[in-house]
Amino acid sequence: MAEENSNKRIARNTMLLYTRSLVNLVIGLYTSRLTLDALGIADYGIYNVVGSLVALFGLFNGSLNTAISRFITYELGRNNNQRLNKVFSSSLSILFIFALVIFILGETVGLWAVNCRMVFPADRMNAVNWVYQISLMTFLVSLLNVAYTATLTAHENFRVLATVEILLTGVKVICVILLYYAPMDRLIYFAGYCFLLTLASSGFYALYCSRHYSSCRYRAILDKPFLKEMGAFYSWNLFGSIAWLLKGAGINVVINLFFGVLINAAQAVASQVSSGVTSLMGSFSSAMQPQITKSYAAGDYEHMWKLVFNGTRYSFFLLAVFMLPLCFNIDFILSLWLKEIPAYTNIFVILLLANVLAESYSTYLITVLLATGKIALYQASVGTILLLNVPLSYLVFQWGFPPVSFLIVSIVLTIMALIMRLWLLKKMLRFSVLSFLKQVVLKTVSASLLICLVNCAIYLLLPDMYGKRIIFLLSTSLLSILLTYLTGLNNQEKILILQQLKKRITSLIHS
Repeated sequence: MAEENSNKRIARNTMLLYTRSLVNLVIGLYTSRLTLDALGIADYGIYNVVGSLVALFGLFNGSLNTAISRFITYELGRNNNQRLNKVFSSSLSILFIFALVIFILGETVGLWAVNCRMVFPADRMNAVNWVYQISLMTFLVSLLNVAYTATLTAHENFRVLATVEILLTGVKVICVILLYYAPMDRLIYFAGYCFLLTLASSGFYALYCSRHYSSCRYRAILDKPFLKEMGAFYSWNLFGSIAWLLKGAGINVVINLFFGVLINAAQAVASQVSSGVTSLMGSFSSAMQPQITKSYAAGDYEHMWKLVFNGTRYSFFLLAVFMLPLCFNIDFILSLWLKEIPAYTNIFVILLLANVLAESYSTYLITVLLATGKIALYQASVGTILLLNVPLSYLVFQWGFPPVSFLIVSIVLTIMALIMRLWLLKKMLRFSVLSFLKQVVLKTVSASLLICLVNCAIYLLLPDMYGKRIIFLLSTSLLSILLTYLTGLNNQEKILILQQLKKRITSLIHS
């Protein structure tokens, strides 16, 4: 019964997070267009440059979020409420200290960089300084909010998180429309409303958590054993975050050195597509990760591995049914989306999506490794592998290989990182690598190959006619879903899906 309730909760949370991601994606694209039009290219550029300077501190923010989420979820899994309050209070104290340090750096080094090193129009320096100060305050508020969002995630209260984010997205549209009628400098107004929205959402999260979770009643403490444990975890996790950051930013620089901005443009378009797809996978994994950490903390390894195996398969198939039709119809889809398509964009998209599929095998393995808290060897080994992306890509370009070669390097290193994670789990938790390969990798790869073969056959057999590309897009999408259902799921999962479909159809008929 407990496992059934857990599965229902995961399914409900997944739907909530998927809805949030889709709404934010659609409205976000529309809001970006309105913002650019209302501010103009120059002011929009100023905001992004100033915001990027402040966002450099976001590297620490993301690592802190991961660390605090892990410790709160772990203690929740052990049902240790007293320890949970100590962890929360200590985490918030650490965030206060970080906020103070970042404020000092922002008002010294950051302010010097904005006024003395960066280039802005002279007549906009007053607005630039206002935007910088407001952006810094916005970041500090969001930093202090980490402990509360981590608590909501640990309690799997995604309904509140999704509802607030969707409401904020809707309010942002209204605020952007009001930009056209702002009685003051539009750039300052834009930064101001971003701060107020962040302040409002953070205040709501703090109030909600304080009222609904006794562990969120802050006490001014800083538990030394916890500080030592979290410090080690955070330091190594920060190394991993830096490796990911350099992997992306470094590759862009290397591409620019050898091929120029046109290939950078193709890489940017492809990255935008892969980021959108990855966010959908993140919606599913976010719903399941707290359960994995709690199962580890409770010592229920059987349930934990079941979640890892099933979650990896489901994530892969959810990506595949979306990505495979996209890859088969990439030229058609790009022609609908873009007026001018940079060279190499189509192959960049396909290979980046292939890399995302390869990375999906590691998503829940990473969750287990982080749950153990012993991440020094993991981050040192996998982080080093990821850092090889930049020097190896530089070498293959130096040897005269084409632009797409950096993605081949990336896929190979992603597979090497997966192998390293499997080896570490086998060493630490006696993980059955063979079972993972047979039950997850073999099953997903064989189903994907079958889908590719059938779609290739349909493309060759489909006669040339008006609307061929639209027909092929629809057929590949439907066949991907059907073949995934037939070959990728077991009988119990098929029965469950049919029952849910029957239930939905019946409710629609009676309504």
